[in-house]
This record gives sequence, structure tokens and C-alpha cells, in this order.
Amino acid sequence: MSRFWIILAIAVVLPACAGDASDGASNQPPLIVASRGPLRVSVREGGTLEAGRSVVMRSRVEGRNAIIALVPEGTYVTEGQVVCELDSGELADEVRQQETAVDKALSVNAQARGDLAIQEKLNQESLKTAETTLELAERGYQAYRDGALPLERKRLESGLTVAREELKRAQTEFQASERLFSREIIPKTHLEADELGQKKAVERVIIAEKNLAHFNAFTSNDELQKLQSAFEVASIAHTRVLQQCNSEMAQVRDRHETAGKNLKIEQEQFNKLKAMLADCTIEAEASGLIVYARRRGWDKEEPIKLGRRVYERERLLLIPDLESMEVEFNIHESSVKRVAEGQQVWITVDALPGERFGGSVNRVALVPSSKSSWMNPDLKVYEADVKFNHMVDGVRPGMHAQVEILVADYENELLVPVECVFQSGSRSFVYMETGGDASLREIQVGANNQQLVQVVSGLEEGDRIYLFAPDGAPPVPGPEPRPFLPPSDVATENGG
Repeated sequence: MSRFWIILAIAVVLPACAGDASDGASNQPPLIVASRGPLRVSVREGGTLEAGRSVVMRSRVEGRNAIIALVPEGTYVTEGQVVCELDSGELADEVRQQETAVDKALSVNAQARGDLAIQEKLNQESLKTAETTLELAERGYQAYRDGALPLERKRLESGLTVAREELKRAQTEFQASERLFSREIIPKTHLEADELGQKKAVERVIIAEKNLAHFNAFTSNDELQKLQSAFEVASIAHTRVLQQCNSEMAQVRDRHETAGKNLKIEQEQFNKLKAMLADCTIEAEASGLIVYARRRGWDKEEPIKLGRRVYERERLLLIPDLESMEVEFNIHESSVKRVAEGQQVWITVDALPGERFGGSVNRVALVPSSKSSWMNPDLKVYEADVKFNHMVDGVRPGMHAQVEILVADYENELLVPVECVFQSGSRSFVYMETGGDASLREIQVGANNQQLVQVVSGLEEGDRIYLFAPDGAPPVPGPEPRPFLPPSDVATENGG
């Protein structure tokens, strides 16, 4: 529509320009007539068709592995069908080596488990022996202290008592014999025999007293101390055996636990390698059209193809949901303020010439794209996408498309070409034709679509202005006069 107005305006003033040229002003610029008409302000950007929902198949194999088999892009596959194979030669060797490591770990774990059982039996035996020795020593000590010792003392005391009684009797008999002998009733031999009996009784008393005294002073204490020492030694030995058993058991148990942990690690690694070996064969996770994952503009990796070495978690293949197609594109920071979710969009697909499809803005990023900033720190663009209003047959991911986002639509505005307007700071000027001379006129401008600009004040419909500054015209005031440039918050393209 803007080109129509420019052509129409030029057509209106061409006769006048021709007349002026005949008067010797052939070097003067064309004149444009300020006219009213519609103005559509829109944002136009190029983008790529992508599916809003896709089944993504990635490499689940660690490291980088070469693609050795790959279905052609665009092939229709069914769920479970093999679509890609990665080189698994090195991984198969690792699986075999890891299987050997698992067998070794199993052997070590079994030996550690056997050592643990043996140590438990040895500990039981050692503890039982130490406990028995301690129990016997304690019983021996208690038996002597509470039994044998008092019994022996009682026996010796009783022996002393008997010896003393016998001494008394022997003394009595000897005294009686002395009286009888003095009266010559008994012979001397009988007296001598009673005297000898008295002496023997005295000796027995002395011996009994010494035995009792020696027992009380030495024998009982020595035996009691010996038995008590044996009990204490047995108790210390029992504690030592218990600590030694606990220490040895802890060491054996630690070796067993370590062997078990190592076995678990080796088994997990074996299972992981087996899973990765199986993951070298990639199957379709759904039925649909196969699309190769595309590299972004900043990505220096080669595209998906045979022989390409891919890394873990890398996107390899997609099965797009063709009912959720959308256009992904970037919006320059000068236009992002004018674009919002839900705005009406017209979409044209390069592969479908002559057709235009309706849609709406689905998403506008809140922050600039880091990918574009990485490539060019001075470039600030915002990622966005638009969705189709209806499913479109024939569109495929990766196709190029143009989106036109309608920002504003004016029906009857006073318009002039942007080439006619000159700016100085925040002021706008045009060169107006008055009586054959060029005069500088300040105007106030509104919206524009980079081809036509809305004149809010300063001109009337039918005013004739120059397309660019004529020779000899007064200069635009200000330190930095320049041609009209669209404000940073207006659209970048005309919607037509």
C-alpha cells in the first residue's frame, strides 16, 4: 500500500515538476504531494519452521561416538524401528573388560565373606576359652576365700584345742603317777611313760600353735593372693581377648564391606556399559517423520550425518508433531516493544509461494538471546515464535518462513515518504515548495513503517514538499541534522 501512495503522489506532481524543469530548474528534486491514506505498521522477520512438540532422540552414550547407520531425513518410521546406530566397537571391549572386573570383584567379595565367617568362629572360640578361664579363676578364688580357707583355719584351731586338752590330761596323769610312785604304788617305768606322754602332749600343742600361726600369717594370705592374682590375670586376659576379637572382626568386616562396595561399583559400571552398548542402537520412540536435529547458527558442529562423532545428550533426531508447527524467529531490540503475545500474524512459507496463513504471537522472550550476543555482543535480539491458527499441510521443520506481525492499522492519515523528512535532535523538518521556492517547515511526525510516515501537524493535505533537499535550500538547524530514521520503538517493515 505504501508503494502505491508514493507512486500516486509522484504521478500527481510529475507534470508540475516537468513545468518547473522547463524554467531551468531541472536539477531540483521531485515534488511530493502530502496525501491521506491508510498506514499499516507491522514487524517483518524471517524465521524457521519448527514443531512446538517433538519426540527428541539423543545420544545416551558417554564420550564421542561415530554414526555408522542413519535413516534418511524425511523417512516415515514406526515406533521401535531402528533409526540410527553408533559405533560400539570400543564400548564392546570395555564391556568385556568390565565383565572380568566384576568376576574378580565377586571372587574377592566371596573370600571376604568367608574370612568374616571364619573370624566369627575364631572369636567365639577365643572368647569362650577366656570366659571359661576367668570363670574358673573367679570360682577358685571365691571357693578358697569362702570355703577352703575358713575350713583349714577351723581344722588347725580344732587341732590346737585337742592338743591342749590332751596336754591337760597328760599333765593330770603325770601328776597322779608322781603321787602313786612316791607311795611306791606304781613302778618307775609307769611314771616315766606318763612323763613322756606329757612331753609329747606339750610338743603337739607347740606344733599346733605354730601351724595355726603360720597358716594365719603366711599360708592363707599367700594362697588367697595367688588365687586373687590368677582371677585378675584371667579378667585382664578376657578383656584383651575381647578387644582383640573386636579389632580383628572390625578389620575383617571392613574388608568385607569394602569388597561389597567395590563389587557394587563394578556391577553398576558393567550395567552402565551394557546399557550404553544397547543405546548405540537408537530406535524410534514414536511413529512419524524423521528430521535431523539442526545446528544453531553459533554451533560450529557439523550437521548430523554418517561418520559424524556425536557427544552424550546431543540431539540427533526428532519426530515432530506436525499439528503443532510454529515459526521461530528473532526480533531486533528496536522492535521488541511493539510485539506482544496474542498479536495477529501473517505467515508466508518459502516452500508454499502465493499462500499466506494466519497466526498469532505465541511467545516473546523477556531477555535478549545469549546465542546472538555470543556471536555479536553489539547485537541484541529477542527470541520469539508464532503459531498457526490452523494446521497447514505441506509444512515441514526447517523450512524458511516470513512473519508479518500487525502492530497498528490506520485508515486515513496524512502521509509523506520518510525520505522527505529530516531530523535534528527530536525535531523533524521538510522542505516545502512555496511559490517556486523551497522553505524549511518544522512538522510533528507519528507512526511510520519505514516507507511512509504519519504527519501529525505542520502540513496540510495537498502541500507540496521536496523528496530531498533542493539546491540552495536553507540548512536544517541543529548540530547534527540527519535524514529521518524510524524511532527505536516502531516496526521495521511495512505490512503493505
